[in-house]
Amino acid sequence: MYAFRNARTQRTELGVLSLHEGMIDKSGIGLLTSPEQDLSFSSLTGPSPIVLTKTYGSPGPVSALGVTVTRSGISSKHILIATGKGGQVTAVDRRALDPRRPSGDPKLSEKMEGLTKYAPLLPLTPARTPSHEWEVSSATAVHSSAANVESQSLILAYGGPDVFFARLSPSRGFDLLPDDFNRPLLSAVVFMLVAVVATLKRMSGKKFVGIGWR
Repeated sequence: MYAFRNARTQRTELGVLSLHEGMIDKSGIGLLTSPEQDLSFSSLTGPSPIVLTKTYGSPGPVSALGVTVTRSGISSKHILIATGKGGQVTAVDRRALDPRRPSGDPKLSEKMEGLTKYAPLLPLTPARTPSHEWEVSSATAVHSSAANVESQSLILAYGGPDVFFARLSPSRGFDLLPDDFNRPLLSAVVFMLVAVVATLKRMSGKKFVGIGWR
């Protein structure tokens, strides 16, 4: 992904490229058949990859780009965009910038992947803006690092007079307990289960001893 100033439209655009090795024929892979694969590869003699590309218009200038990183890579990827106008750090789902987005109505398989109909203008919504109302002026770099849990990604924007740090949840907090979770009740239930298991174990032990003396 890259950002550039379009001299014709006089606006900032985001270009996205994806490289693919090729297409597999519908009958080329199956239970008893598989496509031939060469374990060695040379960029000098190998076939050229298939390149898919699309461009998306940005509402304002872009000063830096980054991508979220998580502990195991299970969470969905979000593209981090630092805008020059207004000085914001926003996050965009990678699927919204996928060059495979169809020009017409998406098929069922495309909908299952989360792909929507292609739109030339990329909306930057406030709900996906980690910096919220704070201004991050002239950031030239946006980096991300994994947290201790998979759902969290730590982002840092810097390079200008401001330094911005935040925690982002690309796929929401699927491995975190909510703030209103009743932890005392959970602890009480666990201790109760431990007591019940210990009591049953003691009772079963006495029963087996009694059976052995008969």
